[in-house]
Amino acid sequence: MKKVLCLVFTLCSLTAMSQSITLAEYFFDDDPGVGLATELTTASNTGALTQTFTIPTSELSDGFHSLYIRTKSSDNDWSLYDRTHFYVRGLSEYHVTAAEYFFEIDPGIGNGIPLAIDAGTGVLTQIFTIPTTELSNGFHSLYIRTKSNDNDWGLYDRETFYITNFNSHTITAAEYFFDEDEGVGSGTALAVDANSGQLNQVFSIPTAGLADGFHSFYIRTQDNAGHWSLYDRQIIYIKDFDFTPDEITKAEYFIDEDPGIGSGTEVSFTEGSLSSQMINVNTTGLEVGEHRFYVRVQDSSGDWSIYDTAEFTIETGLSVDEALFKTTKIYPNPFENELTIEVNANSNLSEVKIYNNIGQVVYSSSENMKNLELSHLTSGLYILNLKTTLGQASFRIIKK
Repeated sequence: MKKVLCLVFTLCSLTAMSQSITLAEYFFDDDPGVGLATELTTASNTGALTQTFTIPTSELSDGFHSLYIRTKSSDNDWSLYDRTHFYVRGLSEYHVTAAEYFFEIDPGIGNGIPLAIDAGTGVLTQIFTIPTTELSNGFHSLYIRTKSNDNDWGLYDRETFYITNFNSHTITAAEYFFDEDEGVGSGTALAVDANSGQLNQVFSIPTAGLADGFHSFYIRTQDNAGHWSLYDRQIIYIKDFDFTPDEITKAEYFIDEDPGIGSGTEVSFTEGSLSSQMINVNTTGLEVGEHRFYVRVQDSSGDWSIYDTAEFTIETGLSVDEALFKTTKIYPNPFENELTIEVNANSNLSEVKIYNNIGQVVYSSSENMKNLELSHLTSGLYILNLKTTLGQASFRIIKK
């Protein structure tokens, strides 16, 4: 089966006087002589003509050919010919009759693991379930190729993927410490309840030995495989208010700016008779750096005291990569065509890049960086690199 050649030509009449094109002719490969080739009907013009012609190639053999075209002006002068090369190929209809796959190393054409395929017309969309139980943890390459009804095997297609075992762990131990890390396993032990890997439990932590002022409370857990988690941190403030218990009814605190008396964060005293009280300070959303804490109390007459104040510092606590991993949300993952990125309010995205499995940049943007349109990517594993005002980190993403 041959194709028809469709060409767009721009033709000009180059004479001293304005002439129009009245006729055109074409021929393949050999010139039959001026005026003896196959005629083309030209549209009206003023000597410059852009026109589309459909030229049949059914009589041409497979292979390379040359097409020549020339025009005649209104004063009967023929132009020189223009030439273009093209290729003719008879296209037969093929069907996919077999398919095979292999991992990592090619065992040779026809020696892969066969796949049962549906009937097709040369284009086939089909879902296969391929076992990976024998593969080790880590990156692997899957190769697949097909055979047509004339017994020709196609080139293979390759996808890179990652295998890991996600074991189910429970929390078997926990420990805490204040201010300075004494080393993993050297903190004060906490007795944990039975759990399935997620645990909500209330602990009473003594603070009697802590000096007045700000302190950092740290806690971490150990699973049944012996692995310790990263620590979680909470800032607390301890102050000996030195007041008569019957005179104080409540307290409030605020950070950096005074919202007005009675409008701070209220602190409830479960035992108002105690001369020392512990306040848990919520520092969520505060930027890294120096801040000032304020606290004041109200007595039974409704009078508020002047505030007490102290400076404290918010540190990252984690490396840039760890902080980004903990606060960045990337979804859905795996994705189909769109990917959404959400970073912590304390950092701003400045650049997004996506790399394929051989390190090539397949997507880069410094403008639209929160909702990525990635329909042009093929299915597979990619590396997403985020550059923020706090640093940068990389994530693995998978396109379905």
